[in-house]
Amino acid sequence: MGKDSALIGKAGELLVAAELLRRGIEVAFPASDVAVDLLAYRLAPGQSVPSLFVPIQVKARSRDGYNFQRSWFSRCPGVVLVQVWHAVTTPEFYVFESLERVEEALGPVHSKTPAGQTKGGATA
Repeated sequence: MGKDSALIGKAGELLVAAELLRRGIEVAFPASDVAVDLLAYRLAPGQSVPSLFVPIQVKARSRDGYNFQRSWFSRCPGVVLVQVWHAVTTPEFYVFESLERVEEALGPVHSKTPAGQTKGGATA
C-alpha cells in the first residue's frame, strides 16, 4: 500500500528544510499555503532581520518523475522549485530556479506538448 500523498509532500518539505539548515541557510514555514512551502534566508553577521527571502515550492514523490505547473513561476516571482524524488527511501533533490530550467529538464517531448503549452503543466 502506498503512502498518503499529503504525508509524502510534508516529508519532502521537511527534507528540503533539513538540507538547507545543514548548509547554514535559515528556513521559515508560511502559516498558510499561499503558493510557497518554505522561505529560505541568510542573516549577515550582526543582522537580526534578513534582507532577502527566497520562496521555495516543494513537490515530493515516492518515486521519480517531474510534476510542475507553469503558474507556480508566475504566481510568485523568484520562486525556486524543488522536486524531491524517492522521498520515503533515498531522497534525490532537483532544483529549478526558472521555468526555462524545468523545460530543459523535461525536454521538448514533454514541455512542448499541447497540454504543456495550453494547460501549463506536465508530469513526466
